[in-house]
Amino acid sequence: MITISEIVKDGILEIKIIDDAGTQVAAGKITGNTQRSCLYIGQPKEGKYQFILNELEPVSFTIL
Repeated sequence: MITISEIVKDGILEIKIIDDAGTQVAAGKITGNTQRSCLYIGQPKEGKYQFILNELEPVSFTIL
């Protein structure tokens, strides 16, 4: 689980997940005052990915 506490422009949080090759695997937007939300990306293959919030610095993670 990832906890996000960012103040975002216009109350819209954009989320992207890209793979090691730079291909977008999943994307979504969360609007308004939301306490909980979920972005389901299915069953991604093993490998390295990046989680990007509103074009901020990406956070890398690996699926083993």
